[in-house]
Amino acid sequence: MTRTGRGAPTDGRARRWAGQRAGRRAELVAAAVTAIAEHGPEATTEQIAAAAGLPRPALYRHFDGLDDLQGALAEHALALYVEALVPVWSPRGTPREMLAAAVTAHVRWVAAHTDLYRYILRAARVTTAVTDVRQEIADRMTALLSVEIPGGGLPHAVAEPLAAGAVGLVDAATGRWLDSPDPLPLEELAGELADWVWAALDTAFRARSIVIDPDRPLVETDR
Repeated sequence: MTRTGRGAPTDGRARRWAGQRAGRRAELVAAAVTAIAEHGPEATTEQIAAAAGLPRPALYRHFDGLDDLQGALAEHALALYVEALVPVWSPRGTPREMLAAAVTAHVRWVAAHTDLYRYILRAARVTTAVTDVRQEIADRMTALLSVEIPGGGLPHAVAEPLAAGAVGLVDAATGRWLDSPDPLPLEELAGELADWVWAALDTAFRARSIVIDPDRPLVETDR
């Protein structure tokens, strides 16, 4: 059985409406980011609505409550964060350079988006999304430690908790640094963190008679 042509215009209108709704939600998320930058991580929905030029009830014509708004904000923030972590997804150089680049990317992003970072961490609705990103970083590091080390790396059962611990160390130390009344300069903090992580990795390697020069590429390339 075939439908009449009446369905086509309706489908077209539905698609246009969906596109308009997505565009409006993106505009409101941008307004929320502005409000958070102005008022800090405790920014209220009233302040977010004001930044968007709307009364508070009108804000929820586009979001299914506070959880939906916070989820959209988290999705936006985490997309920016993942984009900034190119050194994690495509590591280059020596082990020391790879670690330094990845840690520096994290610290720089958090320092540049501190209030937004704290806002999404405070929102219970988005803790799973944040955990998923952390897990993805740890999984990438686990693969580097257990699979991509020439000649064989660490056993997966060792690499996995070691990677999770390294991610947790960098994240926790950066959070403490943000609250410090007398913080290290950003680049110095990143260098210290990279050294601490390397010390832990080197200990695990040497316990299994794996000796890696942190200042030589893992795979030598022809020049």
